[in-house]
Amino acid sequence: MPAMADDTDPMDSIRKAMGDLEGRFDEMAKAVFGTDAFAETSHRATELGAKVQRGMSDQMSKNLAFFNMPSREDVTAIGERLMTMDERLVRIEDALARLAPSERKTTGPKRTRKPPAKKASKNKSD
Repeated sequence: MPAMADDTDPMDSIRKAMGDLEGRFDEMAKAVFGTDAFAETSHRATELGAKVQRGMSDQMSKNLAFFNMPSREDVTAIGERLMTMDERLVRIEDALARLAPSERKTTGPKRTRKPPAKKASKNKSD
């Protein structure tokens, strides 16, 4: 069996290999991603993705209109209108409360009748 030196750590060689690998990958990435061709290709891919998304959105709106269903914009507009109506209703309620304070006035005689008391059962079964 070969004797290993006590001052060498097996993890040092792994760390060094990982560092070298990261350095080479960084150099390769700079060589590829730093070119004008890559920037142009990336720009075109982004534009294409935006066009596809716009086209899908337009097609979905057409399909929803065909089936007489509301689109996202329609539902959003309805939600905004409902919020406006709710705010107006709150203002109307506040105005009514200021005009006629809610003092509960009962009309008619007072309710004085009480329910009959429960009778204790006299049957004992032992």
